[in-house]
Amino acid sequence: MDPHMLLMLVAAGIPIVASYSLWFKETDISERHHSHHDTYVIGSTLTWSLVLAMIFMGALGVLLGWLCMVGVFEVDASVPLGFFDGFLVVSAVYWWLLKRYKVVTYDDHMEVTPFVGRKVTISYRQISAMEWTPSVVIRNGRNVRVFVGNKSRALLWSALDLDQILIRIDRFDALTETPSRRTA
Repeated sequence: MDPHMLLMLVAAGIPIVASYSLWFKETDISERHHSHHDTYVIGSTLTWSLVLAMIFMGALGVLLGWLCMVGVFEVDASVPLGFFDGFLVVSAVYWWLLKRYKVVTYDDHMEVTPFVGRKVTISYRQISAMEWTPSVVIRNGRNVRVFVGNKSRALLWSALDLDQILIRIDRFDALTETPSRRTA
């Protein structure tokens, strides 16, 4: 297969797969309340925005790649296709990480599925400290880092409804305003 066609398939395929996943497999509710637990995930507005950006960039990449292949621009088609494919791959990884992150709160414990790594189960009684930390992603946002002993066990991201999560945990005695120098 021609390498340019392969790059075009990547530029078209990533947005199609992401769109399919959002339209047919994802619920539109960012917080699901059940009788015995609550589930908090990243809001669909953010994930939809990212997918729409992937659709736009994929279409633009295919168009520019095709124009280069037919000779409208005197540039090898792999140059614009490589740029757009790189953008799409990074966006797809970011989108997948956002879709993966969730916090499930129960009566006596919570389960945090981080962006990367295994799911962490934390009993509310075992929490030794929780501290506000600045968010590097959301402007003026603050995350909550949860400690068990001296070890950081989870990060509750500011894109979630932290007020509801903290009310469910009900350990305001462990919540500090300023970060301490704990080990990660």
